[in-house]
Amino acid sequence: MRTGAIIFVEIPVRDLARAADFYAGMFGWSFEDDADSGWFFASGSGGPMGRITTSRPAGLEGVRFTVAVSNVSTATSRAIALGGGTAGGPTAAASDVGDFALLVDPDGNRFGIFQGKLRRRDHPGHHESDAADAG
Repeated sequence: MRTGAIIFVEIPVRDLARAADFYAGMFGWSFEDDADSGWFFASGSGGPMGRITTSRPAGLEGVRFTVAVSNVSTATSRAIALGGGTAGGPTAAASDVGDFALLVDPDGNRFGIFQGKLRRRDHPGHHESDAADAG
């Protein structure tokens, strides 16, 4: 385990089964019914494991995490279909690094989704066309 790596995430929820269905449907996470107040999950992608729990309040001040997705728009639509939605206020951003959206699960917990992309940046004084002309 790498020092500084995120290894565990706890998400406060009001309904364990509903939360498990939401996160399984969104990201393919698998859940294990461990206790009346919490179920453990594995992300299945080598990421951190975690737990959904009813032992503390859910909502805006709960945990916030960001999950990689292949398409921000598709994942946002899937969140809405699964009973979640978009967070209030500015909820999306695009940059040369990738696209981001802030969503909420059915209990109001905010989480981010991120679609990474690589774009070549021109350095000052150097442009793709200059390199092509020099060749």
